[in-house]
Amino acid sequence: MTTFSLRTDKISQKTRPALLICVFLLSLAAPVSLLPAPCHCADIELPEISYGKENPAGPKILVAYATRAGSTAEVARAIGKKLAEDGAAVDVKPIKKIRGFSGYQAIVLGSAIRRGAVLPEITNFIETNKSELEKITVACFIVCMILRENNQENREKAASYLAPLRTEIAFVDIGLFAGKLDYSKLSSVDAFVVKNFIGTPEGDMRDWREINDWARNLGKKLRK
Repeated sequence: MTTFSLRTDKISQKTRPALLICVFLLSLAAPVSLLPAPCHCADIELPEISYGKENPAGPKILVAYATRAGSTAEVARAIGKKLAEDGAAVDVKPIKKIRGFSGYQAIVLGSAIRRGAVLPEITNFIETNKSELEKITVACFIVCMILRENNQENREKAASYLAPLRTEIAFVDIGLFAGKLDYSKLSSVDAFVVKNFIGTPEGDMRDWREINDWARNLGKKLRK
């Protein structure tokens, strides 16, 4: 089998986009045996959990999330737990398993960001349930690696990923959080692109204090 190496450090910024397209097209045409093992996304745990059963008098909140590698699910659980600590009854569920949400006073939607957009499950959920969502309080959070450097420019860029959703529905609050990256949980093409062209480092960049503070402040808004 013929192998080759790619010295990305000597590739100019002008030639990278063209080379990226070539690599992507070659990956589609290459025999499966030449590609790394695919991501076993079906093995990712999608937890369903309830918090705050001891709070029957508090607001009932649904935290619905979409994830690809499991990081967003962990953030959703942390948010649900914090909301329950502040007096709410909270159900945390993957959005694909939601068949209805009557009885909830508020919904918190959470999504990973892939290729500059929220996951399609979130978009489809809002489009399908827009009229019902307009009748209750809705908040939203995203998890994306661009926020590993949490500056104003990156926050504005991350917020722009939500622009298509904000034309459909008004969110009472929006959380913008850094994520966690594990190359082994990406598809072969995505892993190659992220590692060699985008250059995003592996690691857990989530700031749990920031996440919990956002959830605590959100709980105050929902109680009002």
